[in-house]
This record gives sequence, C-alpha cells and structure tokens, in this order.
Amino acid sequence: MKKIQHIITVFLSVIALHSMAQSNVDTLPQLDEVDIVKAYEPILISSNKVPFSPNLPNLSKAKPDAQTYNYTDVKGNVTYGPEDIKPIKSAGKKPEKNQFFYAKIGAGFPITPLVKLIITNPVKTQYSAGLDLDFIMTFKNKKEYQNYTDLKVKGFGEYYVKKKAAIGAELYYRLNQHKFYGYANDVIFDKDSLKTNFNRFGGAIKLRGIEDANYYYNGDVNFASVINKNVFHKPKEITVGVNAEGGYNFKKNYWLGAKLMIANVHYKDNYQDTSFFAFLNNQNHFTIQAIPYGKIKFKIWQLKAGPNLIVTNRKFYVLPEIENQLQIYKDYFVMYNEWKTQVKINSLHNLSLDNPFIVTDNYDNAIDEIRTIAGFRGSVKGFGYDVRFSQLVSRNQAQYVNEIFQTTTDTLPQATFNLQNVNIIKAWNPHFALSYNKGSQFGAKAWFDYFIYNKNNAAQLSYLPKLKAGFSAFYNWNDKLYVSLDVTGHGKVNAVQYTYDDTLAQTTTLIPIKGLVDVNLSANYFITKNIGVFVDLNNLGFQKWQRFYRYPSYNFQVIAGVKLSFK
Repeated sequence: MKKIQHIITVFLSVIALHSMAQSNVDTLPQLDEVDIVKAYEPILISSNKVPFSPNLPNLSKAKPDAQTYNYTDVKGNVTYGPEDIKPIKSAGKKPEKNQFFYAKIGAGFPITPLVKLIITNPVKTQYSAGLDLDFIMTFKNKKEYQNYTDLKVKGFGEYYVKKKAAIGAELYYRLNQHKFYGYANDVIFDKDSLKTNFNRFGGAIKLRGIEDANYYYNGDVNFASVINKNVFHKPKEITVGVNAEGGYNFKKNYWLGAKLMIANVHYKDNYQDTSFFAFLNNQNHFTIQAIPYGKIKFKIWQLKAGPNLIVTNRKFYVLPEIENQLQIYKDYFVMYNEWKTQVKINSLHNLSLDNPFIVTDNYDNAIDEIRTIAGFRGSVKGFGYDVRFSQLVSRNQAQYVNEIFQTTTDTLPQATFNLQNVNIIKAWNPHFALSYNKGSQFGAKAWFDYFIYNKNNAAQLSYLPKLKAGFSAFYNWNDKLYVSLDVTGHGKVNAVQYTYDDTLAQTTTLIPIKGLVDVNLSANYFITKNIGVFVDLNNLGFQKWQRFYRYPSYNFQVIAGVKLSFK
C-alpha cells in the first residue's frame, strides 16, 4: 500500500516524534513516490512497504516541515525550493485544477491484495471534496511472520471563501488487524495468542488562509479514537486536539506570530468492565504547548526565536525555541543553529501504529529537544549537502521491551510487549548528507548518522542503533518510466527481555540482534498518459531480521499492478 515510509528524511532528531505529535489525526497522505522536504532535494519515499519499517524503535524518525511541495503525478514532475531566506508562509496554496481520479490496484507475494483510490472534483476553484481509500492485506502461514489487514477510508472537503480562506473538514475510519504467529514453540503454541484488532475513527475541522497577505493563519480542531481488542485487555481512548498558528509580517523584514498545540487523551483500560470500580481504570492526559515567536531578517542573516511553553505530565517547562541562519555565501554555504522542542503524545493511538502488539495501561508524554550546535548546508548546480552536529535530549521517552512471565496458575508462559519510560535520554549526533538533483529527471542522496548515547546501565538504550545510513535515487524517462531505489541500514543492537517467575522476581537478558541492510525498488511504466503498470520489490536483499527478540520477521515482498490517473 502507499504507506509512506519516512525512511530517508534528514533525521532532524533521533526522538520518536511520529507525525510531529502536534497532530493526533491519522490523515492519509496524498499520492506517492516523491516528496520535497526542507533539505534542497527530493526525498524519495517508497510505496507499498509492509507496516513494519526496517528500523529498531527509533529515538527519532520524523518528517520535517515542507519548504516546497508539489506534484503532478507519480511520474515524477516535482518542484522544490532551496533553503534560502524566505518569509514565513503558513497559509496553504490557492485552489487549483488537480487530479480528480487516481487508482492503484495490485497484488503480490506473499498473498497481498492492494487497492489505493483517490477521487476528487476536477476543478477546485470554489470547493474541493473527495474520497481517499487504502487497503492492503497479507497472508503467510509461517510462525516467524505475521498476517495483517490495513483498511483506511477518508472523506475530505474544503470550501474557499472569496479566495481568502479555506474552511475544510475530514472524517476517517481505519481498521488494523494483526495475527502474531511469532515468538517460538517453546513459548507460544497457539498461533492466535497475540491476535489484536484496532478500530480507529477520527476527523478534523480546519481553517487556513490562502490569499497573499501580510498576515497568515491556519488551525484545526481534531479528534482520534481507538478501540483495541486483544488477549490481554480491551482498552479504548479518545484524543481531542487543537492546532493553530498565526502571525503578521510588517515592514517586510519583521514577523510576529505564535503556535499553539492542545491535546487531551482520555484512556480507559477495559471498556467492557462494568464493575463499580471500573472508573479506576480511567486516565486523563492533558498537554498544551504554546510558542510565541518573533522573526527578523537583515540582509544575509535571519533569526526566529521565542519561548516554548509546555504543560504535560502535570509539569511545566519553559524552553527556548531558536532558528538562526546565516547565508555566508548565497545558497551555496548557509550556516544554521537551532534549538527546537516538541511533545510526543504517547497515546495508545500513536504507539500502536508503531507497534500493534504493545500492552500498556500507563504512559507519559515525551519532551523531545533538538539542539543543533552547528550546521552547514547549501546547494549549487543540483548538488546539495547538509552537515550538522546536534545534541538530542528526551524526557520520558517510551521504549518497547519484551516481557515473558509465568505464574503457578498459567499453563503457558505469557509473552507481551510493554513500554519502558526512560527518564532522560541524551545523545550527540553528527549527521552528513550529500545529494544531486537534475530537475524531475534524476535525483540521488546518501546520508549517514552516528549517535553517542548516555547510558545508566548495560540494557538501557542498547536496543537503539548507534549507526544509521542510507542511499536513495530515482530516474524518470520521458514521464513514462519512473524507477526509484532506497537502501537503508543500521548497526547491531540488543533485544531486552524481562522474565518474571511465579514470585514476580525479574531477570534481565540481552539478546544480540545483528545489523541490517534493507533494499527496496519501485518501477512504474505509463503505457499512456493515464494508464500505467507498477512493480514494488521490498526487502530485495531477502534479509530476515527482528526488531525485537522473537518479533515477526520482515520478509521479501513483491507487489505488482496497474495505475490509473486522470486530470
């Protein structure tokens, strides 16, 4: 399915951010294959990856704010803008003509039916409305793998008010079903022992400015609910959130603005419990983040700064929010320094998208700081580079661990995944990236990250790789043949297993997991302007690996089919 994998983003942090945490609505991304991000070059993304990406649980894996984003189709017509000193623009683009029908239909091995469908009105001068459908299912009757179903349906629409503002709404439903065959015969005999279902329902009401003006604004009120059914308990939760940003540009070189994020997560551990004491299972987590900021531009220098005010986990934080940039030599050599902080909402909704087999009834939100001490980036004649040295700090970082326990009343050991909150995580991170882009015809990028973590004991953070690297490239021949390649890898890690006996005494065991290299290839050939065929090869290296000890393996997968696209 076109489930976007943010595999080769510039890795603004190693903190587990997932959709920036300011948005709790599970939106469906639009079309696929090429994405333009804030790093001078197209960042490639693969379609149809299986839900588990080839990474251990990351301290970070987040997509940065887009500087320029445009597409005409998956054939690769893209535009992008260099990271020069441009005004802040938070308003969306104006209404325009766009695709009104896009379909991607295929199947693969293991048995994997796939459907992607987008239908919208063709002329969007007064309003925009449509339907977005994603479906993928896989079957593989082997214990080392897992079967899953992922169905997403979203309706969306916008109305344009006198070409000044857009008022929109969206509503979605998502079904995730997972049958975990995993672990081993000596632990679990029943293939459905860790079967888990998620029903998700959510939506949002949005407002954004679309006129060219000195002021800018956008915002949304959203909600996301999830009901989980598994063999351990049956929790449900609902998240209600508010996101907003607005500001004003005066005298061309000065800006004042503010960002706001509010989220409230209501969690009930067992919604089928009707006993008198069921209210004890209820939890409520409230978070607010406000960032008033000012920005000044003076010739080759610009500075954006303000306080970051955070209330979460019943604690109050005041942290700096700084973006400093100096064009030492045009766009060729730009120095930047940044200190950014965001809140990762560790809700059941967000965490289960990363690992559907989690078993938890308590979680704290993470405060994630990205402190770029010094960074240099630039672009010239299609070549781009980004070199930076950062410190990354996270409070209450949630990490997945294995737990196996058996009491005197258990006939079989109980195997679960749980969350371990690491109070403080610090890491130093040198990052290197080099890219080349020739319009929409060819692009390539190589990147490398190294992480030096603080550790309080041998087990802590040993499940996070110290080294990560990747390479990606795409080629577009006459808007008919489009080929993309992405290669990612990381060094060796440990799985951490906590074993409990019938007295609940705990034993900690480290199980080495070797490093991995994941290779994915996608090819699209358009027979006509509107009809094409595609093939996606995932895990082309046929490498079996586990994110955790006795976790489902990521296996080779091929999906092929047809694409239809009409404007």
